[in-house]
Amino acid sequence: MKQIEWRAFPYGDRVYRYTGSSLEAHWSVLHSGDREAFPDAQRLADQLERCGPGLSTDADPNNLAEMLQSAWRDYHAGDFCAAMTTGQAAGPIGAVVAGRAAIAYAMHLESDPERVLTLLCDTASHCERLSQIDPGWANVWYTHALALARYSQQISVVKALGRGLGGKVRQSLMIAIALEPDHAAAHAALGGYHIEVVDKVGSVVGRLTHGASRALGLRHFERAIVLDPDSPSIRIAYANALSMNRRSRKSVAIERNMSAAAMCRPLDAIAHLDADRARTLLEGVGV
Repeated sequence: MKQIEWRAFPYGDRVYRYTGSSLEAHWSVLHSGDREAFPDAQRLADQLERCGPGLSTDADPNNLAEMLQSAWRDYHAGDFCAAMTTGQAAGPIGAVVAGRAAIAYAMHLESDPERVLTLLCDTASHCERLSQIDPGWANVWYTHALALARYSQQISVVKALGRGLGGKVRQSLMIAIALEPDHAAAHAALGGYHIEVVDKVGSVVGRLTHGASRALGLRHFERAIVLDPDSPSIRIAYANALSMNRRSRKSVAIERNMSAAAMCRPLDAIAHLDADRARTLLEGVGV
């Protein structure tokens, strides 16, 4: 990707900077929605032994742990450029943190549509490569699906379905959930897939051609909220999904979920940006 001018997280990267041991201490809360394992040296050594040398540019688990922890610190702090750069420098194993940073930046801070598409497309490609090396890593599949889903929304869902991207999104999310049944973010993303497909092509075509069902989508969202009730991104996605039903566009459930997102206490930059977005959406509809 050509060099771009990266916009900074508007609140400064020190607000959510987890230094030293604080990253590991807060890890379970920061990753309650995706169940990502903390990248310590022992886990990485086991992963390298299982997957082979093609997984990383650095065979030393201690060095690799430092790199990935640094990338995740940057990601949570909102320094998405640094997170992506460090993740990519680690080799294929860094595709998850680099990809999550690229998606977050593309969706929240980048204003150039062409750059957005490039970031999302590159992320999907890197994760597809990593999925071939380590197919048992749930967040590889989730990040791959998330990048393709956001790409699809940018070019239009109908056009993406015609290109077969919808099936890839659905398959990757189903694999992620099969590997990690309590992956709240994957449940929410799969719920969004089902409901958005039905909204765009109708219930009959959605079910027969794309395996999509509004009822199933709502069940995935309900499961996601049980698993991670404080996630502003899941609450926003659920509210948006509910609004696609003309009969419930002004329902109490939509307002309740959007308000929950707006009032969350963010623990990292992504949650802060999501909460800001929820407040903007609420102001826009006069709630």
